[in-house]
Amino acid sequence: MTKRTTKIATVLSLALIVFAGVNCFGATTVVQFNGAGSTGMFNLAALAADSSTGCGTNIWTQKNGASGVDSRNSQIPVQTANIWIVWGTNANGQVTTICSYLAVDSVIGNLLLFAQPTATLSIPSSEIGLAGNNLIPTLTDTPLTQAAYNAINNQPFNAAPSDIRAEDALFAMNRALAPWSNDSHCTGLGYTGNGLIGVPIVSSQSTKQVTPVAFAISGTDPFNGTPIPAWTSLAVGGEPIVVFVNTSDTSAGGFGSSNFNNVGRFALANLLNGTFTRTRDISTTPGLPAVGAHVFLREPTSGTYNTTEFTIPGSVEIGTCQELNVNPSTDNPLNLTYASGGTRQRVVGTGEMVSTVGATSDGFGYAFWSTGNFAKVLTTTKYLSVDGVDPLNYSWYQSHGALPNCVAPCPGLVPFPNMLNGSYPAWTILRVQCYSPCPTGVTKLIAAAQKNANKVPDLVAYSSMQVFRSHFDRPEQIGVTSNGNAGEPAESGGDEGGAVFTKNADADFFSDTGLQLIEIKQ
Repeated sequence: MTKRTTKIATVLSLALIVFAGVNCFGATTVVQFNGAGSTGMFNLAALAADSSTGCGTNIWTQKNGASGVDSRNSQIPVQTANIWIVWGTNANGQVTTICSYLAVDSVIGNLLLFAQPTATLSIPSSEIGLAGNNLIPTLTDTPLTQAAYNAINNQPFNAAPSDIRAEDALFAMNRALAPWSNDSHCTGLGYTGNGLIGVPIVSSQSTKQVTPVAFAISGTDPFNGTPIPAWTSLAVGGEPIVVFVNTSDTSAGGFGSSNFNNVGRFALANLLNGTFTRTRDISTTPGLPAVGAHVFLREPTSGTYNTTEFTIPGSVEIGTCQELNVNPSTDNPLNLTYASGGTRQRVVGTGEMVSTVGATSDGFGYAFWSTGNFAKVLTTTKYLSVDGVDPLNYSWYQSHGALPNCVAPCPGLVPFPNMLNGSYPAWTILRVQCYSPCPTGVTKLIAAAQKNANKVPDLVAYSSMQVFRSHFDRPEQIGVTSNGNAGEPAESGGDEGGAVFTKNADADFFSDTGLQLIEIKQ
């Protein structure tokens, strides 16, 4: 009996050593943040990690340099994306703290976190010693060390930075996996596969693809029946969708001319769903020549896609969808050409959206704002206002669509007035999903990111946001629907495309009636 107990204790001790990441010199490496999710926080989180309040001062980044591995079924493909790793060392050069971020999209990030067992980060061993790609503006990479690799490789994710709440992410996944229904709201998108593992959604511009896979946020895992742990969602800040165009065609009908500075919501919806196919269809200038517009859509498992979908085309007021007449059996990849010469095509990932629009004459797309996202297309693109409302500045004519160039620190560069007052139609709250209680390293990085938002204006810190979107029931949710404002029950339910109200109004309504401003959509 004593021998058996000693043996078990020895095994447990070894397991704890492996889990803690003790290196061969005896220094314990703490994995503070191992996130997978939205590209919207990729740059800001790296700047927060690479700081005195973050994980360390060594950074390594790589394009498509790592993958999320979901082990629930051998048929589930790995999800490959850009990565950054930041680590700290002690006086002896030993790794003591480490953070990483795999920039898949929001829905896939939620999938990787909520899968049971939680998915893990996988980095090819061939990248040890490899120079980085310097993906984060103002930060200079160092080669990936063996010690840093050992500390973070195969570790489970502990956070899912997400442009949408987990309820909305699960709704998006279920919609992608549902059988194709060519109705006006695109109820089912048809990437069904075997029901649990879908058909890969393919880019028309590269070999990039993303595979929808079933997951759950409550109850049990759909693959193996394992219970889903309790989780929470922490708000980071508000971020706008920026509609932008290529500026190389400066002829009268080209997006690069002064005839294009704004797009109305209804026109934007019809451009995204393929009803409009010419540049002049969004301009109020008469007599323009017919020039084909080249419209690019994100993948339906993207938080960027879903925020755009339900605040613009899929809003209650407009009632259409980006996937209108897109049948995966014939349109995967989406690559449609119209008689006008216009096209509607699929890209996968923010990086591919931005670079493709930046390289395509009369290209048209959308992406979440961040200084890093647009840093490489400052001279080849411009942004548009939507319904005459500027997403970044007080007025479009203040900048004439020139995207702000930040060389950090650049406090005050982007004021976001129309997101702060709620008048810009396409925005969301970026959140981080994590298991309860949220790990200290995760909350620490979120706090650092909010602080750094004053220096690098990628978003509006949540504490400054005095407007919110009305929450509503989702079949996928847990708990009673709540906006989660002061005095109210914990936040629960979907909110993508919810109507915008001030927090004051909701607090007063709750105080007067015991009810909240819920179930109201834009």
